[in-house]
Amino acid sequence: MRILIAEDELVTRKILERILTANGYEVLEAADGEEAWRIFSQQGERIGIVLIDWVMPKMNGMELCRRIREKAGGYVYLIFLSSKGKKKDIVEALEAGADDYLTKPFNPKELLSRVRVGARIIELQRALKEANRKLEALAITDELTGVLNRRALLDRLKEELTAAVREGHTLCVIMIDVDRFKRINDTYGHLIGDKALVELSRRIKSQLRGYDIVGRYGGEEFLIIISKADLCTGKKIAERIRVAVSETPFDCDGKSFRLTISLGVSCVRLPINAQIAGEMKELLKKVDEALYEAKRRGRNQVVVSSKGEGDEGINR
Repeated sequence: MRILIAEDELVTRKILERILTANGYEVLEAADGEEAWRIFSQQGERIGIVLIDWVMPKMNGMELCRRIREKAGGYVYLIFLSSKGKKKDIVEALEAGADDYLTKPFNPKELLSRVRVGARIIELQRALKEANRKLEALAITDELTGVLNRRALLDRLKEELTAAVREGHTLCVIMIDVDRFKRINDTYGHLIGDKALVELSRRIKSQLRGYDIVGRYGGEEFLIIISKADLCTGKKIAERIRVAVSETPFDCDGKSFRLTISLGVSCVRLPINAQIAGEMKELLKKVDEALYEAKRRGRNQVVVSSKGEGDEGINR
């Protein structure tokens, strides 16, 4: 746990530093309020507890307390350490955002007890924040493949279409479906089929840029969203993915087999007055039709469909 000491009196500051470091805490020191604020502004995310003297030059403890409360992203435990011991002073500090108040001269054992309380609260808060982060990730992630799930994928598509309208750029989508995937499940079992989908998602991601979006649209279908890409770029990416899947056998639990995929590609540039919901539905319809055409033409190929442009197939 990293603790910031904001104390202008050198002797008191060094006593605090020795007590805390001797008990395993990492300590940062500031001789006035402005220095403490500068340190916190730079390292606030790594500071769990701040010990604040009330009366300091340049910026007093009350102002420092208020600023920290306004800025802090995660929770920071604030302990006032002051010779001002009247009840009205304690109330004022607590109302300004302090969590605890200790009067000088302080007892080292009492100080450590209060610091440990603060450390426990900060650790619990950080654990809760991490748990919430994991829950949020689970809510948008496909459990099997680790890519976005359908709901999150459609949310991102809506966001990207909105951005495309606002910024006036094109947007490409690629829909992928595994050819004759039922045969894999029937021949090797669903466990092998699941592992094949995991490997498939890995191969798809390996052909994309870090900021391209991919998700599991359903079953053995995947959808890719490529922002600021024209039809030619989308077609090239789709063909690259097709080759990455079809040319190397899948090895799952000692079983080796080949998979092929069919891909549909569609690209749009929307007017400023576009209705996003309707355009999104139309875009998904177009790319689904292109995918269906790829299946109809014999599978393992890319078919392109776009408003105002004819369909074009890229054969093996």
